[in-house]
Amino acid sequence: MYIYPIVIPFGIDLMKLKYLLFLFLCFYPNLPAIGQADNSQKLTLDAQIAANNDLFMTKPDQAFLMIDVLMKKAVLAGNKDAELSLLSKKTWYFIRKTNLKQALKAAQELDGKAIQYENYYWQSAAHSHLLEICSFNGLQEQAIMEFDKSMALLEKSNQPEDKINYSKAINYIKIANLYETQGDFGKAKKMLLKVDEHIGKITDREKIRKIRFVNFTNLGAVNFELGLQDSAEYFIQKSIHLSDGANDEESLNQFRNLLILGQVYNAKKDGLKALHFLKKAEVIEPKLATNLQEKNMLYQELVESYKALDSSEQVNIYTYKAKDTEIAYEKNKSSSLKKIINDDLLKERNYSLYIVTGFSVLLLLSLYFIYRLHKKNKLLVQQETLSEKYLQDNKQTIDQETLSKLINLLKQHDAAFMTVFHGVFPDFVNKIQAIQPNVVQTEVEFCAYMKLNLTTKEISKILSIEPKSVQAKKYRIRKKLNIPNEVDIYMWFNQI
Repeated sequence: MYIYPIVIPFGIDLMKLKYLLFLFLCFYPNLPAIGQADNSQKLTLDAQIAANNDLFMTKPDQAFLMIDVLMKKAVLAGNKDAELSLLSKKTWYFIRKTNLKQALKAAQELDGKAIQYENYYWQSAAHSHLLEICSFNGLQEQAIMEFDKSMALLEKSNQPEDKINYSKAINYIKIANLYETQGDFGKAKKMLLKVDEHIGKITDREKIRKIRFVNFTNLGAVNFELGLQDSAEYFIQKSIHLSDGANDEESLNQFRNLLILGQVYNAKKDGLKALHFLKKAEVIEPKLATNLQEKNMLYQELVESYKALDSSEQVNIYTYKAKDTEIAYEKNKSSSLKKIINDDLLKERNYSLYIVTGFSVLLLLSLYFIYRLHKKNKLLVQQETLSEKYLQDNKQTIDQETLSKLINLLKQHDAAFMTVFHGVFPDFVNKIQAIQPNVVQTEVEFCAYMKLNLTTKEISKILSIEPKSVQAKKYRIRKKLNIPNEVDIYMWFNQI
């Protein structure tokens, strides 16, 4: 599993950013899970998960308490898809609560399980969650890497096209969020427009409504950051128009709509109208899984509204609330960064240990081979010296005329060489083959050179090869014919 190298961009202060894009039902749309249990068990479990999913939108803390119970049921039923879906929901909850340390742990658990179950879709979901976590922590490069991994895994997934396009659209919302937090609102807007490309490929009209309900909110937010208040209000009103009424009136996205309208009217210096929308957002906020950043933004905007209305008492109250949420957020962010850093350091220590161990093994092997090579070279020098002395003390066993004829045939690479040689030494080849039946023709010919007492230099010159190559060939012949190291190779051949 990937653990991030820590590269924290200089000067990033996320709590000073005016807006963070809202993400809806990240990676667990309310679709039936594809489990492995029998139908009655699967439908019952899926119905419970669907109900829990809806509860997360209105009473997230209560819904979260049911996760472990549902998880046990999923494991007992062998419903791997449901198990992974619940792990994803757990991660989403921690992200919404800005408990980034637990979110990171849950995302890594989801990734591990998805890899174990060979499920590309939920591996993609894990990396989508990691994209958010990195974005929260200002880790831009790592966040983009997680986006790329998530999109690549979706390409491998065998889920229905609607589900894939829905997930891709969510990923583009998340990467837009990253660019928004970095202050690159133009790029964020481009990413949000890409969302519409994937929405257009979805056939389920309700899913289209849900994701456009969110995406219009995001476009409103980005236009606000670009200083286009009228465009921001236009997109927010489009989002509100897509609200389904009861369910969406007290939803996270509706909270964001109200907050952005408050921001728009604060920017227009209409504190009273801004306060109208912000107080509505404050009423529904406790029921939702708003994160600390969103709470902080709400309190900061309320401060601005009350300043415009000259209400110093309310300004003080919300200033303290904003400060408290800012401290809590920085504490959570620091905790998650610490875990990422600790995990990274642990990986680095383990990696360093592997490197040291591997290097030590390679060093020992290298030393062993160097020793073997040195020993072999020393032996070859000794044997070569012994051979030179032997050849000086012992004359040729055949007449000079026959020897000259054989050498001339050798120089001309004439195939008749072995025929003539066989006529001079009729039993030589048979004796060699009796000692080593697997000897090949080229080796027999090389043995013949030594039977003729040709020195290393002479063989080297005749065959146009390096003397070291001749010595190496002698060494291999010695091994193949089991000639003892202490016995001179020429003497051995002259005795057979």
